[in-house]
Amino acid sequence: MKIVLSRKGFDSQYGRIPSPILPDGTLLSLPIPTHESGCRFADLSHEDLRYSDLIVALGGDPALADGCCHLDPDLRPGRADGWVPAFGQTGAAQTHLANQGVGVGDLFLFFGRFRQAEYAADGRLRYVRSAPTLHILFGYLQIGAIVQGDQVRDYPWHPHAENPHPLPNNTLYLASDPLTFSEAAGSGVLAHREDRVLTAPGLAQSRWRLLDWMKPASISYHTKASIKDDYFQSAAKGQEFVVDGDVQVQEWAESVIAPLQI
Repeated sequence: MKIVLSRKGFDSQYGRIPSPILPDGTLLSLPIPTHESGCRFADLSHEDLRYSDLIVALGGDPALADGCCHLDPDLRPGRADGWVPAFGQTGAAQTHLANQGVGVGDLFLFFGRFRQAEYAADGRLRYVRSAPTLHILFGYLQIGAIVQGDQVRDYPWHPHAENPHPLPNNTLYLASDPLTFSEAAGSGVLAHREDRVLTAPGLAQSRWRLLDWMKPASISYHTKASIKDDYFQSAAKGQEFVVDGDVQVQEWAESVIAPLQI
C-alpha cells in the first residue's frame, strides 16, 4: 500500500489565510477558490457556520468569500444526491500519481495549513493571536475505484465533472468501503490531535517532525537531503508526495487515522 501525502485547501497563494482549527477541535479545511465551480462558499456550512461568513470573520477577502470554490477532496457526506466520497486530479499532478503507480488500495492522507481559532467575547470567530500556522493531516481516502475521462461525468456533484472539456487524464479516486485494514469507513475527516500535526514544534510550517519511517523511505519530490538533523524539510513543489509503503509507514498511517471522526 502506497501512502500519498496530498496538500489541499487554502494556501499562501489561493485563499491566503490558514484553514481554522475550530475551538471544538474540528479541522475545517477551506477549499481553494475558483471561477469554474458551481459550488459557492456560501453553500457550504459546518453546523450553523457558513464558510463564506467564516472566511470574512477570519480576515479573508470578502469578494473571494462571495465566490465559488473547488471542493476537493469531498469527504463530508450529505451535500448532494448520489454523493460518494471522492478526490479528483488532472494534468501534471495526475501524471505524477500515475507515474508513481498509485492505484486501488493506496491511501491518500490530506494535509493543509491550519491555525487555532477561538470565539471572541462578542461571539465572532478569530485566530488565537499567538497561534502558529501548521501543516496538519485533516482527512483520508483509501482508493476503492478509479474513473477517468467521460466516466467522471457520472459524478455531476464533483467539480471535476463540471469542466466541459476535461483533460484526457481527468481522474476521480473513489473511496473503498470499508478500509481494507479495518472496519472503518474508507474515507473521512479527522479532528485535531497532536500526532496529526506534521510541523515540528517551534519550527516553520514546512519543517516537519522527523519520524522514523521517513529516514529509509522513498518519498516523491524529496531526496535524502530532505532529512535534517532534527526535522524533515517538506518540498514546496508538488501537490502529492507518494511514499512507498513499507510496514513502518503503513503502521504510522493507520495510527494517525484511528480512531476516526466524521
